[in-house]
Amino acid sequence: MEEQEPLTDDAKVAAEETPDTFHLTSKITLSTGQPSFQAILDEVDAELASLDEHEHDKKKLEPKTYDLSDLENNSEWDTDLEDEDERVEYDVTGKTLYMETCKELGVVPVSYFLRHMNGEDIKMKHHGLGPLGAKALAVPLVTNTNVLTLDLEDNGLEGDGGVYIADMLKENCYITELTLSYNKLGSLGGCAMCEMLLQNITVTKMSLAGNEFTDKDADYFAKAILENQTLREFDLSHNQFSEDGGLVLSYAIGENETLESLDLSWNHLRGNGAIAICDGVKNNARLKHFNIAWNGLGNTGALAVAEILKFNRTLTTLDITSNRITTEGAIILAKGIDPNETLKTFKMGLNPIGTMGALLMLNGINNDRSIMDTLDISNILIDKEFKKIHDEMIENGRNLVVIHGGLIGNYVIKGTPKINVELGSMEDLHRLVTKKSSALDDFLKNDPMAILKAYVEKRQLRLVDFFNQFDKDKNFKISMDEFKRGIVMANIGLTAEQVETLLHRLDSSGVSDKDGMIDYSCLVDTNTKD
Repeated sequence: MEEQEPLTDDAKVAAEETPDTFHLTSKITLSTGQPSFQAILDEVDAELASLDEHEHDKKKLEPKTYDLSDLENNSEWDTDLEDEDERVEYDVTGKTLYMETCKELGVVPVSYFLRHMNGEDIKMKHHGLGPLGAKALAVPLVTNTNVLTLDLEDNGLEGDGGVYIADMLKENCYITELTLSYNKLGSLGGCAMCEMLLQNITVTKMSLAGNEFTDKDADYFAKAILENQTLREFDLSHNQFSEDGGLVLSYAIGENETLESLDLSWNHLRGNGAIAICDGVKNNARLKHFNIAWNGLGNTGALAVAEILKFNRTLTTLDITSNRITTEGAIILAKGIDPNETLKTFKMGLNPIGTMGALLMLNGINNDRSIMDTLDISNILIDKEFKKIHDEMIENGRNLVVIHGGLIGNYVIKGTPKINVELGSMEDLHRLVTKKSSALDDFLKNDPMAILKAYVEKRQLRLVDFFNQFDKDKNFKISMDEFKRGIVMANIGLTAEQVETLLHRLDSSGVSDKDGMIDYSCLVDTNTKD
Protein backbone atom coordinates (compact mmCIF):
# COMPACT_ATOMS: atom_id res chain seq x y z
CA MET A 1 0.00 0.00 0.00
CA GLU A 2 1.19 3.48 -0.86
CA GLU A 3 2.44 5.37 2.19
CA GLN A 4 0.19 8.25 3.25
CA GLU A 5 1.56 11.69 3.89
CA PRO A 6 0.94 13.28 7.25
CA LEU A 7 -2.05 15.55 7.60
CA THR A 8 -1.49 19.26 7.18
CA ASP A 9 -3.04 22.24 8.85
CA ASP A 10 -4.71 23.28 5.58
CA ALA A 11 -7.47 20.75 6.04
CA LYS A 12 -8.80 20.36 9.51
CA VAL A 13 -11.72 18.38 10.77
CA ALA A 14 -12.83 18.96 14.30
CA ALA A 15 -14.86 16.35 16.03
CA GLU A 16 -16.26 17.46 19.31
CA GLU A 17 -18.56 15.73 21.74
CA THR A 18 -20.31 17.25 24.70
CA PRO A 19 -17.88 18.86 27.11
CA ASP A 20 -19.13 16.62 30.00
CA THR A 21 -18.05 13.50 28.20
CA PHE A 22 -14.97 14.04 26.05
CA HIS A 23 -13.34 16.50 23.52
CA LEU A 24 -11.67 15.35 20.30
CA THR A 25 -9.91 17.50 17.67
CA SER A 26 -8.26 15.94 14.58
CA LYS A 27 -6.45 17.97 11.99
CA ILE A 28 -6.65 16.51 8.48
CA THR A 29 -4.98 18.09 5.38
CA LEU A 30 -6.59 17.39 2.03
CA SER A 31 -4.00 17.67 -0.74
CA THR A 32 -3.78 16.28 -4.20
CA GLY A 33 -3.28 12.55 -4.02
CA GLN A 34 -4.35 12.33 -0.33
CA PRO A 35 -6.86 9.77 0.90
CA SER A 36 -10.53 10.29 0.21
CA PHE A 37 -12.88 11.90 2.65
CA GLN A 38 -14.44 8.50 3.40
CA ALA A 39 -11.09 7.22 4.57
CA ILE A 40 -10.79 10.18 6.84
CA LEU A 41 -14.22 9.45 8.35
CA ASP A 42 -13.22 5.86 8.92
CA GLU A 43 -10.17 7.02 10.86
CA VAL A 44 -12.36 9.30 12.96
CA ASP A 45 -14.74 6.42 13.70
CA ALA A 46 -11.80 4.31 14.82
CA GLU A 47 -10.66 6.96 17.26
CA LEU A 48 -14.20 7.38 18.58
CA ALA A 49 -14.45 3.65 19.15
CA SER A 50 -11.19 3.74 21.08
CA LEU A 51 -12.55 6.50 23.26
CA ASP A 52 -15.81 4.52 23.84
CA GLU A 53 -13.83 1.56 25.22
CA HIS A 54 -11.87 3.88 27.48
CA GLU A 55 -15.09 5.46 28.78
CA HIS A 56 -16.66 2.01 29.43
CA ASP A 57 -13.69 0.99 31.56
CA LYS A 58 -13.95 4.27 33.43
CA LYS A 59 -17.63 3.74 34.20
CA LYS A 60 -16.94 0.28 35.61
CA LEU A 61 -14.68 1.87 38.22
CA GLU A 62 -17.11 4.61 39.21
CA PRO A 63 -19.65 3.77 41.99
CA LYS A 64 -23.29 3.75 40.99
CA THR A 65 -25.81 5.86 42.84
CA TYR A 66 -29.59 5.54 42.73
CA ASP A 67 -32.37 7.80 43.84
CA LEU A 68 -34.95 5.65 45.65
CA SER A 69 -37.12 8.52 46.84
CA ASP A 70 -39.71 7.73 44.21
CA LEU A 71 -39.84 4.03 45.00
CA GLU A 72 -41.03 4.03 48.64
CA ASN A 73 -44.70 3.95 47.80
CA ASN A 74 -44.42 2.02 44.57
CA SER A 75 -46.76 -0.97 45.06
CA GLU A 76 -45.35 -2.65 42.00
CA TRP A 77 -41.80 -2.71 43.36
CA ASP A 78 -40.86 -6.35 44.22
CA THR A 79 -38.75 -6.81 47.38
CA ASP A 80 -38.15 -9.45 50.09
CA LEU A 81 -39.60 -7.19 52.77
CA GLU A 82 -43.16 -8.44 52.31
CA ASP A 83 -42.01 -12.08 52.63
CA GLU A 84 -40.28 -11.20 55.90
CA ASP A 85 -43.46 -9.65 57.33
CA GLU A 86 -45.70 -12.52 56.25
CA ARG A 87 -43.45 -15.33 57.52
CA VAL A 88 -45.32 -17.60 60.05
CA GLU A 89 -43.44 -18.79 63.14
CA TYR A 90 -43.08 -22.60 63.38
CA ASP A 91 -45.77 -24.07 65.67
CA VAL A 92 -43.96 -26.52 67.94
CA THR A 93 -47.16 -27.52 69.78
CA GLY A 94 -48.97 -28.66 66.67
CA LYS A 95 -52.08 -26.55 67.29
CA THR A 96 -52.24 -25.39 63.68
CA LEU A 97 -51.77 -28.93 62.44
CA TYR A 98 -54.51 -30.15 64.80
CA MET A 99 -56.98 -27.57 63.52
CA GLU A 100 -56.19 -28.42 59.91
CA THR A 101 -56.52 -32.16 60.59
CA CYS A 102 -59.87 -31.67 62.31
CA LYS A 103 -61.08 -29.72 59.28
CA GLU A 104 -59.95 -32.44 56.90
CA LEU A 105 -61.57 -35.20 58.98
CA GLY A 106 -64.75 -33.27 59.65
CA VAL A 107 -64.50 -33.43 63.45
CA VAL A 108 -64.96 -30.67 65.99
CA PRO A 109 -61.67 -29.55 67.63
CA VAL A 110 -61.53 -30.14 71.38
CA SER A 111 -60.80 -26.88 73.17
CA TYR A 112 -59.34 -28.70 76.18
CA PHE A 113 -56.74 -30.32 73.94
CA LEU A 114 -55.80 -26.98 72.40
CA ARG A 115 -55.41 -25.38 75.83
CA HIS A 116 -53.23 -28.12 77.25
CA MET A 117 -50.93 -29.02 74.37
CA ASN A 118 -48.17 -26.98 75.97
CA GLY A 119 -48.50 -28.84 79.28
CA GLU A 120 -47.23 -32.21 80.44
CA ASP A 121 -50.63 -33.80 81.15
CA ILE A 122 -53.53 -34.39 78.77
CA LYS A 123 -56.47 -35.82 80.73
CA MET A 124 -59.47 -36.19 78.46
CA LYS A 125 -61.81 -38.75 80.02
CA HIS A 126 -65.37 -39.02 78.68
CA HIS A 127 -64.96 -36.58 75.76
CA GLY A 128 -66.60 -38.82 73.18
CA LEU A 129 -63.76 -38.54 70.70
CA GLY A 130 -64.48 -41.63 68.64
CA PRO A 131 -62.01 -43.10 66.13
CA LEU A 132 -61.67 -39.95 64.00
CA GLY A 133 -61.27 -37.73 67.03
CA ALA A 134 -58.43 -39.98 68.14
CA LYS A 135 -56.83 -39.69 64.71
CA ALA A 136 -57.01 -35.90 64.86
CA LEU A 137 -55.23 -35.94 68.22
CA ALA A 138 -52.64 -38.44 67.10
CA VAL A 139 -51.40 -36.38 64.14
CA PRO A 140 -49.97 -33.42 66.15
CA LEU A 141 -48.88 -35.68 69.01
CA VAL A 142 -46.43 -37.46 66.73
CA THR A 143 -44.02 -34.51 67.03
CA ASN A 144 -45.26 -33.00 70.31
CA THR A 145 -42.43 -32.78 72.86
CA ASN A 146 -44.42 -31.45 75.82
CA VAL A 147 -47.02 -34.07 76.70
CA LEU A 148 -45.82 -36.81 79.06
CA THR A 149 -49.15 -38.21 80.28
CA LEU A 150 -52.05 -39.03 77.95
CA ASP A 151 -55.38 -40.15 79.46
CA LEU A 152 -58.17 -40.93 76.97
CA GLU A 153 -60.31 -43.17 79.16
CA ASP A 154 -63.88 -43.83 77.97
CA ASN A 155 -63.81 -42.09 74.60
CA GLY A 156 -65.24 -44.77 72.33
CA LEU A 157 -62.02 -45.06 70.36
CA GLU A 158 -62.76 -48.63 69.24
CA GLY A 159 -60.24 -50.65 67.27
CA ASP A 160 -59.44 -48.01 64.66
CA GLY A 161 -58.85 -45.34 67.27
CA GLY A 162 -56.51 -47.69 69.08
CA VAL A 163 -54.55 -48.19 65.87
CA TYR A 164 -54.15 -44.41 65.40
CA ILE A 165 -52.86 -43.94 68.95
CA ALA A 166 -50.54 -46.94 68.65
CA ASP A 167 -49.06 -45.65 65.38
CA MET A 168 -48.46 -42.27 67.00
CA LEU A 169 -46.63 -43.89 69.92
CA LYS A 170 -44.30 -45.68 67.53
CA GLU A 171 -42.93 -42.23 66.64
CA ASN A 172 -43.48 -40.17 69.80
CA CYS A 173 -40.66 -40.62 72.31
CA TYR A 174 -41.90 -38.36 75.11
CA ILE A 175 -45.17 -39.84 76.39
CA THR A 176 -44.48 -42.09 79.39
CA GLU A 177 -47.98 -42.77 80.79
CA LEU A 178 -50.94 -43.92 78.68
CA THR A 179 -54.53 -44.65 79.73
CA LEU A 180 -56.95 -46.07 77.17
CA SER A 181 -59.33 -47.84 79.55
CA TYR A 182 -62.93 -48.58 78.56
CA ASN A 183 -62.59 -47.75 74.86
CA LYS A 184 -63.81 -50.99 73.28
CA LEU A 185 -60.47 -51.51 71.59
CA GLY A 186 -61.15 -55.20 71.03
CA SER A 187 -58.75 -57.47 69.17
CA LEU A 188 -57.81 -54.88 66.55
CA GLY A 189 -56.83 -52.22 69.07
CA GLY A 190 -55.25 -54.73 71.42
CA CYS A 191 -53.03 -56.14 68.69
CA ALA A 192 -51.98 -52.62 67.66
CA MET A 193 -51.07 -51.76 71.26
CA CYS A 194 -48.99 -54.90 71.62
CA GLU A 195 -47.12 -54.19 68.38
CA MET A 196 -46.43 -50.68 69.64
CA LEU A 197 -45.00 -52.07 72.90
CA LEU A 198 -42.49 -54.04 70.86
CA GLN A 199 -41.08 -50.78 69.44
CA ASN A 200 -41.78 -48.05 71.98
CA ILE A 201 -39.11 -47.54 74.65
CA THR A 202 -40.60 -44.64 76.63
CA VAL A 203 -44.03 -45.76 77.90
CA THR A 204 -43.61 -47.01 81.47
CA LYS A 205 -47.22 -47.01 82.70
CA MET A 206 -50.16 -48.29 80.68
CA SER A 207 -53.83 -49.02 81.41
CA LEU A 208 -55.96 -51.01 78.98
CA ALA A 209 -58.69 -51.96 81.44
CA GLY A 210 -62.18 -52.74 80.18
CA ASN A 211 -61.41 -53.19 76.48
CA GLU A 212 -63.08 -56.54 75.83
CA PHE A 213 -59.87 -58.51 75.35
CA THR A 214 -60.43 -62.28 75.33
CA ASP A 215 -58.36 -65.46 75.31
CA LYS A 216 -57.75 -65.14 71.57
CA ASP A 217 -55.84 -61.91 72.27
CA ALA A 218 -53.63 -63.48 74.93
CA ASP A 219 -50.88 -64.39 72.45
CA TYR A 220 -50.33 -60.73 71.50
CA PHE A 221 -50.14 -59.64 75.11
CA ALA A 222 -47.87 -62.52 76.10
CA LYS A 223 -45.37 -61.51 73.40
CA ALA A 224 -45.51 -57.85 74.47
CA ILE A 225 -45.03 -58.70 78.16
CA LEU A 226 -42.19 -61.06 77.35
CA GLU A 227 -40.22 -58.72 75.06
CA ASN A 228 -40.95 -55.19 76.28
CA GLN A 229 -38.18 -53.91 78.55
CA THR A 230 -39.52 -50.54 79.70
CA LEU A 231 -43.09 -51.04 80.93
CA ARG A 232 -43.32 -50.83 84.74
CA GLU A 233 -47.08 -50.80 85.41
CA PHE A 234 -49.64 -52.69 83.33
CA ASP A 235 -53.40 -52.69 83.98
CA LEU A 236 -55.41 -55.35 82.14
CA SER A 237 -58.31 -55.48 84.59
CA HIS A 238 -61.98 -55.73 83.62
CA ASN A 239 -61.30 -57.80 80.51
CA GLN A 240 -62.30 -61.34 79.59
CA PHE A 241 -59.18 -63.45 79.98
CA SER A 242 -60.19 -66.85 81.30
CA GLU A 243 -58.60 -70.27 81.71
CA ASP A 244 -56.92 -70.51 78.29
CA GLY A 245 -55.71 -66.92 78.47
CA GLY A 246 -54.17 -67.55 81.87
CA LEU A 247 -52.23 -70.51 80.52
CA VAL A 248 -50.84 -68.38 77.68
CA LEU A 249 -49.89 -65.37 79.83
CA SER A 250 -48.25 -67.37 82.60
CA TYR A 251 -44.81 -67.92 81.04
CA ALA A 252 -44.46 -64.30 79.89
CA ILE A 253 -45.29 -63.03 83.37
CA GLY A 254 -42.72 -65.32 84.94
CA GLU A 255 -39.96 -64.28 82.52
CA ASN A 256 -40.60 -60.52 82.47
CA GLU A 257 -37.81 -58.58 84.19
CA THR A 258 -39.20 -55.03 84.30
CA LEU A 259 -42.86 -55.09 85.38
CA GLU A 260 -43.41 -53.90 88.94
CA SER A 261 -47.21 -53.76 88.98
CA LEU A 262 -49.69 -56.06 87.22
CA ASP A 263 -53.48 -55.81 87.53
CA LEU A 264 -55.58 -58.73 86.28
CA SER A 265 -58.58 -58.12 88.53
CA TRP A 266 -62.14 -58.52 87.25
CA ASN A 267 -61.29 -61.06 84.55
CA HIS A 268 -62.60 -64.62 84.22
CA LEU A 269 -59.51 -66.39 85.53
CA ARG A 270 -60.25 -69.70 87.19
CA GLY A 271 -59.13 -73.30 87.32
CA ASN A 272 -55.82 -74.13 85.67
CA GLY A 273 -55.62 -70.67 84.10
CA ALA A 274 -55.69 -68.95 87.49
CA ILE A 275 -53.17 -71.42 88.89
CA ALA A 276 -50.87 -70.80 85.90
CA ILE A 277 -51.01 -67.03 86.40
CA CYS A 278 -50.06 -67.44 90.06
CA ASP A 279 -47.23 -69.75 89.06
CA GLY A 280 -45.89 -67.04 86.75
CA VAL A 281 -46.04 -64.47 89.55
CA LYS A 282 -44.26 -66.88 91.88
CA ASN A 283 -41.34 -67.10 89.43
CA ASN A 284 -41.17 -63.38 88.69
CA ALA A 285 -38.22 -61.67 90.35
CA ARG A 286 -39.27 -58.03 89.91
CA LEU A 287 -43.03 -57.72 90.50
CA LYS A 288 -44.03 -55.72 93.59
CA HIS A 289 -47.79 -55.31 93.23
CA PHE A 290 -50.14 -58.02 91.95
CA ASN A 291 -53.93 -57.77 91.78
CA ILE A 292 -56.03 -60.80 90.89
CA ALA A 293 -59.17 -59.74 92.78
CA TRP A 294 -62.66 -60.66 91.59
CA ASN A 295 -61.70 -63.80 89.72
CA GLY A 296 -62.36 -67.46 90.54
CA LEU A 297 -59.34 -68.80 92.39
CA GLY A 298 -61.30 -70.93 94.84
CA ASN A 299 -59.54 -73.15 97.35
CA THR A 300 -57.46 -74.78 94.62
CA GLY A 301 -56.22 -71.38 93.53
CA ALA A 302 -55.54 -70.55 97.19
CA LEU A 303 -52.82 -73.18 97.11
CA ALA A 304 -51.18 -71.40 94.16
CA VAL A 305 -51.41 -68.10 96.05
CA ALA A 306 -49.81 -69.76 99.07
CA GLU A 307 -46.92 -70.78 96.83
CA ILE A 308 -46.48 -67.12 95.87
CA LEU A 309 -46.40 -66.12 99.52
CA LYS A 310 -43.90 -68.82 100.34
CA PHE A 311 -41.41 -68.40 97.49
CA ASN A 312 -41.72 -64.91 96.00
CA ARG A 313 -39.36 -62.40 97.60
CA THR A 314 -40.34 -59.15 95.86
CA LEU A 315 -44.11 -58.76 96.25
CA THR A 316 -45.17 -56.09 98.72
CA THR A 317 -48.89 -55.90 97.82
CA LEU A 318 -51.20 -58.80 96.98
CA ASP A 319 -54.95 -58.52 96.33
CA ILE A 320 -57.11 -61.67 96.14
CA THR A 321 -60.39 -60.01 97.16
CA SER A 322 -63.58 -61.94 96.28
CA ASN A 323 -62.16 -65.17 94.89
CA ARG A 324 -64.49 -67.77 96.46
CA ILE A 325 -61.91 -68.80 99.03
CA THR A 326 -63.42 -70.44 102.10
CA THR A 327 -62.11 -71.38 105.54
CA GLU A 328 -60.34 -74.34 103.98
CA GLY A 329 -58.47 -72.01 101.65
CA ALA A 330 -57.62 -69.74 104.57
CA ILE A 331 -55.84 -72.63 106.26
CA ILE A 332 -53.65 -73.02 103.18
CA LEU A 333 -52.99 -69.28 102.94
CA ALA A 334 -52.06 -69.07 106.62
CA LYS A 335 -49.51 -71.81 106.09
CA GLY A 336 -48.06 -70.04 103.05
CA ILE A 337 -47.82 -66.61 104.63
CA ASP A 338 -46.03 -67.80 107.76
CA PRO A 339 -42.48 -67.66 106.28
CA ASN A 340 -43.10 -64.52 104.18
CA GLU A 341 -40.78 -61.59 104.90
CA THR A 342 -41.68 -59.04 102.20
CA LEU A 343 -45.47 -58.65 101.93
CA LYS A 344 -46.77 -55.41 103.46
CA THR A 345 -50.39 -55.32 102.27
CA PHE A 346 -52.63 -58.35 101.90
CA LYS A 347 -56.19 -57.85 100.66
CA MET A 348 -58.46 -60.87 100.92
CA GLY A 349 -61.84 -59.44 101.89
CA LEU A 350 -65.19 -60.67 100.54
CA ASN A 351 -64.02 -64.27 100.71
CA PRO A 352 -66.18 -66.53 102.92
CA ILE A 353 -63.36 -67.56 105.23
CA GLY A 354 -65.41 -66.84 108.36
CA THR A 355 -64.22 -65.81 111.79
CA MET A 356 -62.06 -68.86 112.06
CA GLY A 357 -60.31 -68.11 108.76
CA ALA A 358 -59.66 -64.54 109.87
CA LEU A 359 -58.08 -65.78 113.09
CA LEU A 360 -55.90 -68.22 111.17
CA MET A 361 -54.62 -65.43 108.93
CA LEU A 362 -53.80 -63.22 111.91
CA ASN A 363 -51.88 -66.02 113.57
CA GLY A 364 -50.04 -66.61 110.30
CA ILE A 365 -48.51 -63.12 110.41
CA ASN A 366 -48.03 -62.97 114.17
CA ASN A 367 -44.30 -63.57 114.07
CA ASP A 368 -41.03 -61.66 113.90
CA ARG A 369 -40.52 -62.42 110.22
CA SER A 370 -43.63 -60.67 108.94
CA ILE A 371 -43.52 -56.97 108.05
CA MET A 372 -47.19 -56.77 107.04
CA ASP A 373 -48.81 -53.49 108.04
CA THR A 374 -52.26 -53.88 106.42
CA LEU A 375 -54.55 -56.91 106.48
CA ASP A 376 -57.79 -56.30 104.60
CA ILE A 377 -60.51 -58.84 105.43
CA SER A 378 -63.43 -56.59 104.54
CA ASN A 379 -66.89 -58.01 105.26
CA ILE A 380 -65.45 -60.77 107.43
CA LEU A 381 -66.44 -60.78 111.10
CA ILE A 382 -63.82 -61.06 113.82
CA ASP A 383 -64.31 -62.21 117.40
CA LYS A 384 -62.90 -61.32 120.78
CA GLU A 385 -59.98 -63.72 120.41
CA PHE A 386 -58.93 -62.04 117.17
CA LYS A 387 -59.13 -58.62 118.80
CA LYS A 388 -57.15 -59.81 121.80
CA ILE A 389 -54.29 -61.11 119.66
CA HIS A 390 -54.31 -57.99 117.53
CA ASP A 391 -54.20 -55.74 120.58
CA GLU A 392 -51.23 -57.69 121.91
CA MET A 393 -49.43 -57.25 118.61
CA ILE A 394 -49.98 -53.49 118.77
CA GLU A 395 -48.73 -53.37 122.36
CA ASN A 396 -45.59 -55.20 121.29
CA GLY A 397 -44.84 -52.54 118.70
CA ARG A 398 -46.40 -54.16 115.62
CA ASN A 399 -47.98 -51.46 113.44
CA LEU A 400 -50.74 -53.55 111.86
CA VAL A 401 -54.02 -52.14 110.53
CA VAL A 402 -56.83 -54.67 110.14
CA ILE A 403 -59.83 -53.80 108.00
CA HIS A 404 -62.70 -56.15 108.82
CA GLY A 405 -66.46 -56.55 108.65
CA GLY A 406 -67.23 -55.98 112.29
CA LEU A 407 -66.46 -57.20 115.77
CA ILE A 408 -68.61 -59.74 117.58
CA GLY A 409 -68.51 -57.85 120.87
CA ASN A 410 -68.26 -60.17 123.86
CA TYR A 411 -68.94 -63.39 122.06
CA VAL A 412 -66.26 -66.04 121.83
CA ILE A 413 -66.68 -69.53 120.43
CA LYS A 414 -65.72 -71.52 123.48
CA GLY A 415 -64.14 -74.89 123.17
CA THR A 416 -63.29 -74.49 119.50
CA PRO A 417 -61.80 -77.83 118.47
CA LYS A 418 -58.22 -77.74 117.28
CA ILE A 419 -57.59 -78.87 113.75
CA ASN A 420 -55.30 -81.79 114.34
CA VAL A 421 -53.30 -82.00 111.13
CA GLU A 422 -49.58 -82.03 110.54
CA LEU A 423 -48.84 -79.08 108.24
CA GLY A 424 -46.21 -80.40 105.88
CA SER A 425 -45.78 -79.37 102.27
CA MET A 426 -48.37 -77.29 100.46
CA GLU A 427 -49.34 -80.34 98.43
CA ASP A 428 -49.91 -82.37 101.60
CA LEU A 429 -51.91 -79.57 103.15
CA HIS A 430 -54.02 -79.16 100.05
CA ARG A 431 -54.70 -82.89 99.98
CA LEU A 432 -55.76 -82.88 103.62
CA VAL A 433 -58.04 -79.90 103.19
CA THR A 434 -59.57 -81.29 100.02
CA LYS A 435 -60.40 -84.52 101.83
CA LYS A 436 -61.48 -82.48 104.89
CA SER A 437 -60.10 -83.38 108.29
CA SER A 438 -62.74 -84.72 110.66
CA ALA A 439 -62.15 -81.90 113.15
CA LEU A 440 -62.61 -79.20 110.52
CA ASP A 441 -65.59 -81.00 109.05
CA ASP A 442 -67.26 -81.35 112.44
CA PHE A 443 -66.66 -77.73 113.28
CA LEU A 444 -67.95 -76.31 109.99
CA LYS A 445 -71.00 -78.53 109.95
CA ASN A 446 -72.02 -78.58 113.60
CA ASP A 447 -70.99 -75.33 115.29
CA PRO A 448 -74.23 -73.29 115.51
CA MET A 449 -72.51 -69.90 115.57
CA ALA A 450 -70.51 -70.75 112.45
CA ILE A 451 -73.72 -71.82 110.73
CA LEU A 452 -75.49 -68.62 111.79
CA LYS A 453 -72.64 -66.43 110.55
CA ALA A 454 -72.49 -68.28 107.25
CA TYR A 455 -76.22 -67.68 106.80
CA VAL A 456 -75.85 -63.98 107.57
CA GLU A 457 -72.80 -63.49 105.34
CA LYS A 458 -74.43 -65.27 102.42
CA ARG A 459 -77.27 -62.76 102.52
CA GLN A 460 -74.84 -59.86 102.97
CA LEU A 461 -76.29 -58.93 106.35
CA ARG A 462 -74.82 -57.99 109.69
CA LEU A 463 -75.68 -59.96 112.82
CA VAL A 464 -77.31 -56.86 114.27
CA ASP A 465 -79.59 -56.68 111.21
CA PHE A 466 -80.50 -60.32 111.63
CA PHE A 467 -81.54 -59.92 115.27
CA ASN A 468 -83.27 -56.63 114.56
CA GLN A 469 -85.85 -58.51 112.47
CA PHE A 470 -87.21 -60.10 115.64
CA ASP A 471 -87.06 -57.01 117.83
CA LYS A 472 -90.60 -55.61 118.01
CA ASP A 473 -89.66 -52.79 120.39
CA LYS A 474 -86.50 -51.90 118.48
CA ASN A 475 -84.58 -51.51 121.73
CA PHE A 476 -81.80 -53.95 120.78
CA LYS A 477 -83.22 -56.58 123.12
CA ILE A 478 -85.15 -59.75 122.32
CA SER A 479 -86.39 -62.58 124.51
CA MET A 480 -85.11 -66.12 124.30
CA ASP A 481 -88.44 -67.21 122.82
CA GLU A 482 -88.31 -64.47 120.17
CA PHE A 483 -84.84 -65.58 119.27
CA LYS A 484 -85.90 -69.21 118.90
CA ARG A 485 -88.92 -68.30 116.76
CA GLY A 486 -86.73 -66.11 114.59
CA ILE A 487 -84.21 -68.89 114.02
CA VAL A 488 -87.01 -71.26 112.99
CA MET A 489 -88.68 -68.69 110.72
CA ALA A 490 -85.36 -67.91 109.01
CA ASN A 491 -85.00 -71.58 108.13
CA ILE A 492 -81.31 -71.52 108.89
CA GLY A 493 -81.13 -75.26 109.38
CA LEU A 494 -80.18 -75.39 113.06
CA THR A 495 -81.50 -78.29 115.08
CA ALA A 496 -83.27 -77.68 118.39
CA GLU A 497 -80.14 -78.89 120.18
CA GLN A 498 -77.95 -76.46 118.22
CA VAL A 499 -80.31 -73.58 119.05
CA GLU A 500 -80.08 -74.41 122.75
CA THR A 501 -76.29 -74.62 122.48
CA LEU A 502 -76.23 -71.22 120.81
CA LEU A 503 -78.43 -69.68 123.52
CA HIS A 504 -76.22 -71.18 126.21
CA ARG A 505 -73.12 -69.66 124.65
CA LEU A 506 -74.76 -66.26 124.33
CA ASP A 507 -75.83 -66.44 127.96
CA SER A 508 -72.41 -67.54 129.23
CA SER A 509 -70.75 -64.79 127.19
CA GLY A 510 -72.78 -62.09 128.93
CA VAL A 511 -74.92 -61.21 125.93
CA SER A 512 -78.16 -62.01 127.80
CA ASP A 513 -79.12 -59.97 130.87
CA LYS A 514 -80.54 -61.03 134.23
CA ASP A 515 -84.09 -60.94 132.84
CA GLY A 516 -83.21 -63.47 130.15
CA MET A 517 -83.25 -60.88 127.36
CA ILE A 518 -80.61 -61.03 124.65
CA ASP A 519 -78.89 -57.65 124.36
CA TYR A 520 -77.67 -57.92 120.77
CA SER A 521 -76.40 -54.34 120.58
CA CYS A 522 -72.99 -55.58 121.69
CA LEU A 523 -72.78 -58.31 119.08
CA VAL A 524 -71.53 -56.05 116.32
CA ASP A 525 -69.13 -53.16 116.59
CA THR A 526 -69.70 -50.77 113.70
CA ASN A 527 -66.00 -49.91 113.52
CA THR A 528 -64.32 -51.48 110.54
CA LYS A 529 -60.71 -50.82 111.48
CA ASP A 530 -58.62 -51.97 114.38
